[in-house]
Amino acid sequence: MKFYEDHKDQRDRFEILAFHDARAKTFEELDEKLKPIIRDKWGGKELPFPILLDASGDTIKALGVRGFPTLILIDPEGKLVKGGSEEMLEAELKKAAGGAK
Repeated sequence: MKFYEDHKDQRDRFEILAFHDARAKTFEELDEKLKPIIRDKWGGKELPFPILLDASGDTIKALGVRGFPTLILIDPEGKLVKGGSEEMLEAELKKAAGGAK
């Protein structure tokens, strides 16, 4: 993910979490489902952020996820930010760094 790489010097300020849909019930199943993604999309490199299992689908439903990929921004207090986006996160990172990238 370009954003993740472009902001690696600010990794102490944010984290990207990925949820796999409810089709993977175990980490072994998740590992198998991720193999083609790692091979085809990430050039064989391991994903640099955590992939979370939601075997029941309850968390995905609670967050209002209707399709993948979906971006959800969570503020430092743990609240969902409506309309959260990469652009919004980038603006917050710049503001926190005093305008520097």
